Parts: sequence; C-alpha cells; structure tokens
Amino acid sequence: MVLLIDPNTHLVLDCNRQASHLLRLPREQLLRHNILELAEQTDPLQDLLRLTQELAGVHHRNIRLRSRNSGILYFEMSAERLHIQGRPLILLLGQDQTRHAEAENRVLHLAYHDTLTDLPNRTLLTDRVNHALQRSQRSGQHGALLFLDLDNFKRINDSLGHSIGDLLLQELAARLRRTLREEDTISRLGGDEFVVLLEHLGRDPEEADRQVREIARKIRTALAPAYHLNGHELHMTASIGYVAFPRDGQTMETLLRHADLAMYQAKKAGRDTVTCFHPSMDEIATQRMRVENEIRQALQDDHLELYFQPVLRIQDGHILGAEALLRWRHPRDGLILPDRFLPQIEDGALMLTLADWVLERTCQELATIMDTPGMRPPDYIAVNISHQQFHQPDFVSRARNIIEATGADPHHLLFEITETVIMTNAHEARARMLALKELGLRFAIDDFGTGYSSLSYLKQLPADTLKIDRSFVREVTRDPDDAAIVRTVLGIADHMGMQVIAEGVEHREQLHFLREHGCTCYQGFLGRPPLDRQAFREELRLGAQLRLVE
Repeated sequence: MVLLIDPNTHLVLDCNRQASHLLRLPREQLLRHNILELAEQTDPLQDLLRLTQELAGVHHRNIRLRSRNSGILYFEMSAERLHIQGRPLILLLGQDQTRHAEAENRVLHLAYHDTLTDLPNRTLLTDRVNHALQRSQRSGQHGALLFLDLDNFKRINDSLGHSIGDLLLQELAARLRRTLREEDTISRLGGDEFVVLLEHLGRDPEEADRQVREIARKIRTALAPAYHLNGHELHMTASIGYVAFPRDGQTMETLLRHADLAMYQAKKAGRDTVTCFHPSMDEIATQRMRVENEIRQALQDDHLELYFQPVLRIQDGHILGAEALLRWRHPRDGLILPDRFLPQIEDGALMLTLADWVLERTCQELATIMDTPGMRPPDYIAVNISHQQFHQPDFVSRARNIIEATGADPHHLLFEITETVIMTNAHEARARMLALKELGLRFAIDDFGTGYSSLSYLKQLPADTLKIDRSFVREVTRDPDDAAIVRTVLGIADHMGMQVIAEGVEHREQLHFLREHGCTCYQGFLGRPPLDRQAFREELRLGAQLRLVE
C-alpha cells in the first residue's frame, strides 16, 4: 500500500490501487482524507509522522488502520520525507500483516482463555489476582476469591457423554457472566472448577464478608434453573468455598489452596452450599498425606508400571514412537490413572522421586527394546517432564546419569514439556534444552496453544516437535475456530521445519482433516490405546514381521 501525505494537514494527496482496495474506500474519497482519521489508535501513527518530519531517513512502526467496514487492518508501515517540486511530502509504505497478526492474536488469546467457555484461564486469573493483591495493599480495600465446583458433574459426563457436559459448562459460564459485575473476573481452571475474583468490597471485613455471601447466593440462584440441552432437562448445583484477602492469604497460591479447602468442606457439608475458609480446615492436607504414603509404599512394592501409547504415521499407520504413561496398580482399587493421584503430590518432593522413577523405567525399556532381536524399534519413546522436575537445578545432570546408568540411547529419547514449563523462565529453559540436546535428546512442546505467552519465544527454543492439544482436535471438523487454529499451528511448524503430532484423535473424520492439511503424525484411541509393556512389545514384533514382508 502506498500513500502520499501532506505533513502539515495529514491529508492523503495520492495513493495506489491497493490502498483503496484494502481500506475499502474509493480513490476519490480516500484522497483529501485525513490519514489520522483512519487510524485505530492515532498516537502511533502521529508519532511516526512527527518523527519523519523531524529526522531524515526511513522510519518504521506497526500501525493499525480501520477500513470502511470497521475491520482492523495491521500494517508494517515505513515513512520517509520527500520533496517534490520543492513541496515537502511524506511517503507511507504499508505492508499488510493482518492475517499474520490475527493468527497470532488467536493463539495469544488461547494462551489466556479456556477454549470451551472462553473464560480467563489460570494464567490470566493469576495475573489479575496478583494485581488485585497489590491494589488491595495500597487501598486497604478487601477482596475475595470464590472457588466453585459443580456437584455430581461426573454423572452427567458418564451418563450423557462429554458433548452434553461441555454444553452444560458453556451455559453455566454464560449464566455467571450475566450474574456478576463486569469488573469481576470469572475463570475456568479446568473440568468443572471455576474461580471468581471480587475486588472493591470495602475496608470493613464484616461488610466484605456479607457482600461475598450475597454474591454467592446470587450465583447459586443463577445456576438453579433447569438446563435444557439437546432434549435433556438437567439440574446443576455448585459447592462454593471462598477466601477473603488479605485476611486469608497474600499470594495467589495460598488463596487458591485455601479456597479449595473451603470448597471441599462445602462438599462435605452436603453440597450446594457456601463455606468460608477457616485455618482449621486441614482435612484435604491429611488426605494428601495418606495418598503420599500409599504411593511411597507402591514404589517399594513395585505396584507402579508404565503403559505406552504409540504415535502413528498418518500415511500408513506405522508406529513411529510412543509416549510413556504412568499407571498405579492399586491392590484395592485396581488400575488408577495418574490424574487421580499426581495432583495430590505435584508440589512435593515425592513428585521428583516419581519423575525419576518414570524416566529410569522408560530408559530401561528403551534399552531392552533396542537390544532385543525381532522387534522394530520405535524412532523414540517420549517422557513427560513435569514443571517441578524440569526446573530442578540438577535436572540436566540427573537425566544424564539415568541415561548413562541404563544404557539407553539418548537419540531415541524425547522429552515432552508444556508451554507453561517453558515460560516460567524461557532463558533457563532454552539453556537446559540445549544442554540435553548435546546428549542427543529431542524435545516436543506438549499441549501446544494452551499456555504460550508469545510466539517469539518459539523460534528461540531448540524444540523438534509440536503436539497439538486434544482440545483443538476434538472439534476440528465442527468448530471453524478450532480448524483455523490447527491449520495455523501446522503452518507455523512447517515454516520452522518442526514435526507435528495431533493428540486425542478418536474419529476418522478428524484423521481425514489432519491428513488433508498436512499433519503427518497422530496419537489417540483411533490408532492405539495405551498398551502395557508386553502388548507394546508385541506391536513392535509385529512391526518387524511386516517389515520383512515388505
């Protein structure tokens, strides 16, 4: 786009055809138009024009202009001072970056919002709570956090399916929005858990408490009417625990933990009720201690085991790799998945012990497979690396020692880390990744698109693979936004020469979409479920036999 501007009046004196097309204005209307009137924000453009008048040379800014249909256009704009027949002019050259900017904005929006309800996620909630605590400290005003957990929500998912459960969560989020003030933050932490942040409740703690209880009453009233979803009439209640700040905590972590404890007490009190935190609420801490003790015993008794979920090549279904997954074979409760016990220990020292156990057993299995004739070894076995594990000061040396002790080939080992793990300290993350890559390890960014704060960091990280989160794959054939996000991620990975693995593929329609748009690998129940060690080895033996036939 080319525009010739009068530096004094800021009127458009001349333009090319592309400028008229992009701004949706006929050339005769665009000419003599004040360029500042087209700016979405006048200050950046005004600064660019002023700088061009004051200093010689070419100057650059990112500028947003508004087209006639009120759409926002993003430009990389350069400006240069000219003199034509003795008359001072400014030449503006704009490169349209709208598609790129909108794609990045979508990914950035997903970093801070829940994909199902579009409510702020934990990352954004944490930021807002931290700012609220600072304001509270300065002003003396009280605030509060309400922790909502839906009662018996699992029964709806189990009996009617996750699609109905998702519709219920979306309707519930809409009711919360209509009930609360615009200044309040409503966040979905995940599953059926929601948190509400309230500010400006006054300086009197008793009055603040009264306001919180009144707001909690309004929330319960809003949730009470029946939900009519796809021919089903459902009723839903919530157990609510709340904390006041600064009384009950002065950090996000403390407040959320205390609100969670209060919510648990509301559950114990019969559900569909509201409970305020009290320091004596240590029941959950006691339960966590019990789980910790049982896991320590499970380690001693060898009741923990690894399953392996294959990663398949979309083109022909061949196994390329596998992800190691932890299972607990409980003597009383049977096979327990990690989401039932890992949250109980994720902040403690036992988590590190368990993480080392998983890495060591994975390396042992990898070494055994590589040394056993008659198997078709996978290209890699992936291990999930937790936030706490990755940020231990001696993580690199611990990983190196385990690999050397087991005899595993690090070139066939892949570490999966989430975006939130990386963004805690991006510079430290890059240094550790580079140190491990010197050993031959590879890295995958897990759950890509759900927590990344800036795409600019991605190109700095020595990652080899992106894993598209299952939340985008689930509705990729029905939700245009999810489809656009998946295409964007595939485009980013292709541009950067990275492999992409789509997670949670359960239907052929999803696989067809992924194949059509250039995805080469997938993981999910459509291909293979998680397999125990023997079943996984049988798959590798079968792969070797098929290879001989080929």
